[in-house]
Amino acid sequence: MGNSCAAIAGFSPARGEIILLNPVETERIITMNHTTWLNKIKSSLAPSTGCTEPAAIALNAATARANIKGEIKRITARLDAYLFKNAMGVGIPGADERGVSLCVALGITAGDPDAGMNALHTVKADQLAAAKVLRELVTVEIADEAKGLYIETTITTQEDQVRVITSGGHDNLARIEHAPFAPFTEHGAEVAEAPHEGSLGEFIEFARTCPLEELTFLRDALNMNRVVYYRAMEEGLAHHVLPNMLLQDGSLYAQAKKMAGAASYARMHGIPLPVMTATGSGNQGLTLFLTVDAAARTFNVSEERLLRALACAALANIYIKSFIGPLSSVCACGVASGLSASIGVVYLMGGSEKEMLQASRNILGSVSGMICDGAKEGCASKVALSAGLAVESACLAMEGGGIHAQDGILDDSFDRLIEHLGELVCIGMGSTNDTIVHIMKDEKVRRPNC
Repeated sequence: MGNSCAAIAGFSPARGEIILLNPVETERIITMNHTTWLNKIKSSLAPSTGCTEPAAIALNAATARANIKGEIKRITARLDAYLFKNAMGVGIPGADERGVSLCVALGITAGDPDAGMNALHTVKADQLAAAKVLRELVTVEIADEAKGLYIETTITTQEDQVRVITSGGHDNLARIEHAPFAPFTEHGAEVAEAPHEGSLGEFIEFARTCPLEELTFLRDALNMNRVVYYRAMEEGLAHHVLPNMLLQDGSLYAQAKKMAGAASYARMHGIPLPVMTATGSGNQGLTLFLTVDAAARTFNVSEERLLRALACAALANIYIKSFIGPLSSVCACGVASGLSASIGVVYLMGGSEKEMLQASRNILGSVSGMICDGAKEGCASKVALSAGLAVESACLAMEGGGIHAQDGILDDSFDRLIEHLGELVCIGMGSTNDTIVHIMKDEKVRRPNC
């Protein structure tokens, strides 16, 4: 465990000495750390039907409708630019058209406000038809003041006016209020993101020592994402992502790309099945779980080893996302869940922290600049790329090869490596998302219902 001597024995900065603790206190600290990491993993996972951004918009709008009476006269939806970008062109469960305005309207006509991110779990034909009429009353705006994830839906009827605000997390309904509205100053504060806690060594130690029965929830999460992959294969969706030569290839590289890529395509296309998300993203959940699963099948490892690898990978993913935020200008399937999946694959292969760091460098030395230009079927190609690179990077690291620590933004420390990524994304690419959204808005002719 990283800094395990200081953590278990106790360290006094004032006196610069290690204070030995009794066995009971040592066990208490170990248990406390296990509980902390376990809770972090559990809180980072949540099922969602449909892409998380349309689901979050629908949940917000459904909640607004549930809290107002009367015939609707006007609807205004305000979103942060990152969320707007991810909801513009992605498939919506149960719908044959796309767009933010339809997400809002469908949330009102079909959304279940009590189902969380599964708000669109059942969309009927008459509800979709009603939503297509209702969207004519929807005005969509970008909330320029938002600094993080933010959704605001205001519904006006002859009798009332209600506003629902989601802030900091896809399902974090921060305020439900009737007019007159009080000022809201926490625009998109990233309350759901934890501080930069832990180290790669601690994540490995947790995965290695956590009681197996406490990790069985990861099996359920994996099975949920496997179902999406199986459905994608049944419907022939993998052909949209990979050529036949890879679909017929039984190698680990090809299998990882197929499993993660096909499932992602199905999700982006609007398949009405829940996906277990990771740190707020379905594609990241698919990349992380299915890439490690593909490796576990290839290596024929035990379920215990698979679950422990997933635990280690999940903690690494949480750690990375705490540096780059829930939504960003880069594709987190590559730099976060793809990198974390590579760590999980190294774990499966019996590698150490050294090989995991090398695998991480192999990832960031390859795709650290891959942008996020909104959620859509094309994301499946990035997911497949990330999954393939994850297993390639892990295997290369296990063979002692890979990109040198001195290259570019890389480093010989995992912590500094991820810090550099965070600096690149949050500071160096500060205006990138504005440019992406500007280009996408100029293409609105091709997206008439956005």
